[in-house]
Amino acid sequence: MDKIFSRSRIDFSKIKGNNKPRKIITIIAILFIAIISSKIVINATIPIIDEKCRGMAKSIATKISNEQATKVMSEYEYEDFCKVEKDENNNIKMISTNMITINKIISDIPINIQEELAKEENCNFNIKLRKLFRKQIFFRNRT
Repeated sequence: MDKIFSRSRIDFSKIKGNNKPRKIITIIAILFIAIISSKIVINATIPIIDEKCRGMAKSIATKISNEQATKVMSEYEYEDFCKVEKDENNNIKMISTNMITINKIISDIPINIQEELAKEENCNFNIKLRKLFRKQIFFRNRT
């Protein structure tokens, strides 16, 4: 089996002379190509990973903030926020707000959200390889 794809094999053992510098140059070339290739792959994947992380973070934050706002607001009634004063003819004379209750709600919701975000574990996600290629094609066609 001397041939691969109808070409004769290259036999490095027949080359005479000092092969040590050639081996060092070959190793350096392979390392250089590997470093450049990994840099290209990393530069292509970082924007995709950033976009996916931002989307997941927004989703988790929105879910937690809605849950905590609903939880805090379920403890209160409309009458807790406003007091309606009427005159003897049952006409509305004045509407006053209860700022203490409103300030308590304003401070409770962010505290609860922060506590829930601290409890949230790191999330894992998958990126399909086809997304990498679509992203590159999209940017190439755009320019």
